[in-house]
Amino acid sequence: MALTFRTMDATRNRDYFVQFRKNAAGASLGEEDPFDEQAYADLIEARTREFPEGCVMVEQNGWTVGQIEMHPRAFEGRTIGFIRLFYLVPELGGHGYGQQLTNYAEGVFRRHSVREYHLRVSPTNEPALHFYRKCELVKIREEQHQHVMWRMGKHIQ
Repeated sequence: MALTFRTMDATRNRDYFVQFRKNAAGASLGEEDPFDEQAYADLIEARTREFPEGCVMVEQNGWTVGQIEMHPRAFEGRTIGFIRLFYLVPELGGHGYGQQLTNYAEGVFRRHSVREYHLRVSPTNEPALHFYRKCELVKIREEQHQHVMWRMGKHIQ
């Protein structure tokens, strides 16, 4: 079943994107990552204005089931796409829906002439690593943030 993608509304979708970020941190790091919810909502609002296709709610049959946060950014002298968050509710995991998120992201980046994208993933998040490898992302390097993360990337045609 096809997913649909709708630009976020920082006010109307706040409960969803705040909860989804908490859920993603729990799945990735094994614990909730405390953050300033208002600052996060303000960031979503600003990024939605700058790059509307990059902050989207993912829906299935009228139900909000995930989100994507992504944007072009400078990296080592070139412009890449950066995926800050891919999230689907756990009930949809393992059924091919993640590939629809990847297809959406790659399509947006292509339309904006961005031919490479990166994301960060916890090296302990085995389901995400398996999925990203299946989507042909490769580890670029290890980075230290609040936790050790792997930067993974992919060149797209």
